[in-house]
Amino acid sequence: MRTQLIGKIDFDRTRLSEDLEATFGINFSEPYDEFVCGRPWKSAMLMAPGGGEGSLLSQFDPSVPAEFTADGRRLPYVQELIRKHFATEHITFVRMIALTKSVLVPHCDYVELTDDASKKRIAHRVHIVLATGEDAMFNESDSVYRMKEGEVWFIDVTKPHSAGVIGDTRRVHLLIDVADVADVKDLFKFEHSLSGGIPEANLRVRPALTDAERDGILALSRVIDEENIMDVLGLVIKKHYRKDGGANFVWSTMQEIARLSNDERIVKKVADLYRHTNLERIEK
Repeated sequence: MRTQLIGKIDFDRTRLSEDLEATFGINFSEPYDEFVCGRPWKSAMLMAPGGGEGSLLSQFDPSVPAEFTADGRRLPYVQELIRKHFATEHITFVRMIALTKSVLVPHCDYVELTDDASKKRIAHRVHIVLATGEDAMFNESDSVYRMKEGEVWFIDVTKPHSAGVIGDTRRVHLLIDVADVADVKDLFKFEHSLSGGIPEANLRVRPALTDAERDGILALSRVIDEENIMDVLGLVIKKHYRKDGGANFVWSTMQEIARLSNDERIVKKVADLYRHTNLERIEK
């Protein structure tokens, strides 16, 4: 399913605020630190097959019906939102994701691609925006966009994508993984209309990267090393969210920085990181 806006849910802000406050008592995991430049990408499992505990999708058998976990049961309004607006019999996982002052490495997700027929209940990924701000952005391929509070989205995780919060916002989303169905409209109980793509109103129009800015970024080749490579990558990703540097800006820039460093270890490290995040990542 291509990335697109599904619809919008109206929140009871008082009850949502109470649940968001309660999340500070949840022990979030940090399962994908290799994708993070900055503060951790925090995840809490709210629904999972059998209602059991775990932080990775691969720790569960998706053929088992999903139930609320102990953390999910601590958030009564979030539970109500899920039950009211979604056909829960098609849900495999629900995770709450919190991010602030951090950017994710552009990557593709392949966890859903499997030859195991018992594990094919994950077909679509849905985002619900619980809390966000102007400094929270998303990227798919060369597009940068924002998801607004209350919006519900399909996300095509097989395309290069990332997220970032370049500021103090605590961005909180629900990630809902759902099974394949004959008609995706059967997944929802709220009024919805698939946009067919990223709406223009959500796209962020960025000024073009200047030649001086490009030269400055490439000058990082003089200081990049094995210890700070993720810091350099984070700077490149942040620039991508603010300026339009052209097609495949993040990885082409990192490859050029590596080449200019004249350090074969850095060239290999960048190539390996790209391969891991975009070509070969399959959870066992």
